[in-house]
Amino acid sequence: MKFSVIIPVYKNWEIFEKCYQRLKDQTFEESEIEILVINNSPENPVPSSLSILSNTKIIDQPIPGSYASRNLGVSISQGDILAFTDSDCLPENDWLEKAEKAMTGEADLIGGRVEVFKEDNASDLAYDFERTFGFNQRKNVEEKSQSVTANLIAKKNVFKKVGLFREDLLSGGDFEWTKRAVKSGFKLEYSDDVLIYHPARKSVSQIAQKRKRTSGGFYFREYKYYSFFERIRYVLVMGRPRLSILNYKDFGFKRRIELFFATWSIEIQGIWEILLLQFGLKEAERQ
Repeated sequence: MKFSVIIPVYKNWEIFEKCYQRLKDQTFEESEIEILVINNSPENPVPSSLSILSNTKIIDQPIPGSYASRNLGVSISQGDILAFTDSDCLPENDWLEKAEKAMTGEADLIGGRVEVFKEDNASDLAYDFERTFGFNQRKNVEEKSQSVTANLIAKKNVFKKVGLFREDLLSGGDFEWTKRAVKSGFKLEYSDDVLIYHPARKSVSQIAQKRKRTSGGFYFREYKYYSFFERIRYVLVMGRPRLSILNYKDFGFKRRIELFFATWSIEIQGIWEILLLQFGLKEAERQ
């Protein structure tokens, strides 16, 4: 078996069906792919209307969190290469074919390109925000040695040495794991050809909700271990107004103003989430 594709699903079977159709249409040989769909809400079973291929397994995972779901997929996978994406993503039809080519060199892990697309009922401002700030995979991989699991390809033997994703993290576990893999000596490379499409959030409020969730992941992954002065520095840096946005040439003046205030507001909400967690005033959010 060449590939194991691992996808957590959480109460969104209708959205997943679009992703699954793209996996059905892959140019790669079907017999060389197993698709592991991890249902992270067992009380919400797969609908009978969803047509399942013979190379697909649907496994229930009652432990909450996408990383617990991915770990279950890793533990039962049969493929030499593990391909991760999210249930709302749309893989390019040659995603796995290009991933195999990308893995023929020295790379142990591939962080593939993530392109944001706008759904019909999404706001233009939210789309402009997401495509500008949402998924800079090249920067993630080449400058930060990390990758999102929306488009991550990894040799299975990396997990045997590095271990699994941290299940105590409800967000940011992909960054933590890929950084850990790189520190262990494995090579992470970016590939522009290994392409996934990710929907933009439909509103700025949804983006702010995501920011609070990712801030919670960042708090438990890094911030809680910072010194007092490192915490102060982080708050000051992240809370500063992004004046550079006003100089962006791709947008008109009105949109630049809207992006400026949206970005500032979202970052402040992320900082506030971290402070609430720091002082024990709330728990980290999953959704």
